[in-house]
Amino acid sequence: MSDEILFQKIVCNDAQRLDSFLARFLGEVLPGASRSGIATAIKAGLVSVNKKAVLKPAHKLKINDEVLVKKSRIPNENSRISSENSRIPNELFEKIKIIYEDDDILVISKPSGLVVHEASSLKGESTLVDFLKQSNRQLATLGGEFRAGIVHRLDRYTSGVMVVAKSDFASARLSSQLQQKTASRIYIALCDLPLKQNCVVERAIGRCENNRLKKAVYPLGKNGAKYAKSAFCNIFLDEVQNPQNSPKKNTPNIIAAKLFTGRTHQIRVHLSSINRHILGDVLYGFKGSCDIIRVFLHGYILELKHPRTGQMMSFCAPLEDDFAALIGVDTRTLNEKLTKNFVLSCFEPNNQWLCLS
Repeated sequence: MSDEILFQKIVCNDAQRLDSFLARFLGEVLPGASRSGIATAIKAGLVSVNKKAVLKPAHKLKINDEVLVKKSRIPNENSRISSENSRIPNELFEKIKIIYEDDDILVISKPSGLVVHEASSLKGESTLVDFLKQSNRQLATLGGEFRAGIVHRLDRYTSGVMVVAKSDFASARLSSQLQQKTASRIYIALCDLPLKQNCVVERAIGRCENNRLKKAVYPLGKNGAKYAKSAFCNIFLDEVQNPQNSPKKNTPNIIAAKLFTGRTHQIRVHLSSINRHILGDVLYGFKGSCDIIRVFLHGYILELKHPRTGQMMSFCAPLEDDFAALIGVDTRTLNEKLTKNFVLSCFEPNNQWLCLS
């Protein structure tokens, strides 16, 4: 089990609502744990009952139900990042890998679990911005103090490659590339099922009506839905799949995803819309083992023009150890098989791709 699991086993001794039970229990051992923070954790898929994820704070518990909380810190109603508190060392900082750096940009591989920048729902968390400030690097200020250097982001439990702007000039140029969709981003995901066929999904994404933490597919304009486009393809590796290009039993399915737009949770939403779910992504419908404690989505390739020279640059963040462990191979073998050129070749123009809208 991961260190992020706060309590492995909490047994309910009275029939009551899940959020009420956790508020009472956590209030005794974690003073200041807020009711709203507990509700947020439940809706984010960080709480399970009898080994099944539960997303409703009002879920009715029965006597002897076992509750698992997959969160190292329930948001505290009094917590707030200050310049002093944000300098508390974070063990995740040690896992940040520097891929490239010059006077204008810093390219890193972000570990799973690290928040990119402060948000109202994540008060008190150490962030990537804290790490950048602690390293005494010059950072762009166009995004403000709490987003210094940040021009794009990865979800907390998504790992992988990110570019950071070290100057306002670089920040403006990089942001323009992202807005104009001239920068290319490719992700690797482990999914519960393989794709029936490589496909391009063009479906607008807006706010979910039933869960404010989620996004969902809607007609363009409904609930603020904006145009979104993603491409998905199966990846079959000899080390983990058989020569007939059919995954071995119980082996996670490797899927590559290319973004043409950058909506929040876009890959997760589009995969869910075709009944495919990333391992660990209970927020978007994964119903597998509760032992999987992260969303297995990794930013693998980032291609962009250097903001000052205009030179096209391509960066790759090798997959992390937990990917290889779940697949059942060593990390070195996995990254030797899953090369950048191989993944890029998967998205070469092909008329056989299925288009879904």
